[in-house]
Amino acid sequence: MMNKQMKLLPLLAALCLLLSACGGDSAKAFEPENAARAVLDSGCFSVELDELDASLLYDFQGYGVDDGAVTASKAYSASGFTEQVAVLVCKDEDAAGQVKAFLEQYLSDMKDSYKDYAPAEVPKLDAAILEQRGASVLLVVPNDAAKAQSAVDGLG
Repeated sequence: MMNKQMKLLPLLAALCLLLSACGGDSAKAFEPENAARAVLDSGCFSVELDELDASLLYDFQGYGVDDGAVTASKAYSASGFTEQVAVLVCKDEDAAGQVKAFLEQYLSDMKDSYKDYAPAEVPKLDAAILEQRGASVLLVVPNDAAKAQSAVDGLG
């Protein structure tokens, strides 16, 4: 009997490791107010950002994101500049994946727009941080990528 139990121990240990890896990001979702404030306070922006309604800043419907996908948000941007921070909480992880894919396309479209209009802004878009944690998505387009990354890393 003891021999059978000993053979199961490695399997149980592997199962525990697998299960602990599955739920990691969901528990650490970005909280809009705190995450946005941490990034704003990091000194990663070269201009002052104004708070905007995320639905005004981003054309969710134009990119095929379902109405109601985003349930809470905090967004800051500066007119005429690419610098911005947005924390978007979605109805579930699938919706967050859809929002993240939209933001990837948004960044690409911004690069195309700014390359002729304001080419000095394109490196900021290249340094953008886009991260999904559970049902939340964070986008940062910083002036100082190292400071922005440090702030995001500090969010746990």
